[in-house]
Amino acid sequence: MPRTNTKITWSIIYTIIGGLVFIVGLNLLQLIPAEFRDAYKIGLPVFLLIAYLFSRKYFSAQRSVLLAFFFVSLGWTVDYFLTGEFKRIFSLDTGELSGIAFTMVISTVLVTVPVMAGWLLSGQKLPGLFIQGKTRLWAVLLGLAGLLLFGGLGVLQSLGQGLDIKGIAAAIPLALVFSLANGFREELTYRAALLNGMRATIGDLATIIVTTLVFTLAHIDVSYIPPSQVIFAIVLVLIGIVGSQIMLKTGSLLGAVLFHAGADMLLILGLVSSQQLIM
Repeated sequence: MPRTNTKITWSIIYTIIGGLVFIVGLNLLQLIPAEFRDAYKIGLPVFLLIAYLFSRKYFSAQRSVLLAFFFVSLGWTVDYFLTGEFKRIFSLDTGELSGIAFTMVISTVLVTVPVMAGWLLSGQKLPGLFIQGKTRLWAVLLGLAGLLLFGGLGVLQSLGQGLDIKGIAAAIPLALVFSLANGFREELTYRAALLNGMRATIGDLATIIVTTLVFTLAHIDVSYIPPSQVIFAIVLVLIGIVGSQIMLKTGSLLGAVLFHAGADMLLILGLVSSQQLIM
């Protein structure tokens, strides 16, 4: 019983930290008064670093998760301060498909490099982040199936909203750039950096629940058509469960990235066909 209570306690703590990093720190950051946002983005990784140092003496089993949260928070903080500057330098307009695609590439680099660099500098290896050259064929096929399924739904949706085949064909390459970049960025930070540490302390099931819950709540307001919120939430949960299972069973995030990219293709093509993004 004490062991069960400990798992529940740390599951709750991990969920709260994930909420601070991803939900408050990203999508709900605008709820923080403007004069305090920079302090929040700087202060959160500092707090997590202190928590990690504290855990080395008092909560040694949890230190790898806290260190991973620190790396992830640091990556998103770098993104917060620098992506806008690069947008300005390269004159990128996120109201245009090309602008949002290349902005996502920049953001992905700024988020993921600190995570991977920190991981390596701390003495860990990239396979611990589910980054490796080999994976299982079924995982790649499942990822591609998700990419084709969701991407196909995006094409059908676009046709239904009046976008012609020529327009869809022109949008797909940049939509893929956006989707694959974001898929890698989010699979690395929401799941890959956290899964192994969490599963060692709270088990596989609780790990999948915690990471999927945080991922879903952090994205629930992204849907561009209000009536689709329920369907969108189902897709988010599906991404979380499928992505976690692929990584845990194969040791690679490739299939998860492809599956995730499919859902982003659906979103981006919807934004183009609804003229919320211009070509």
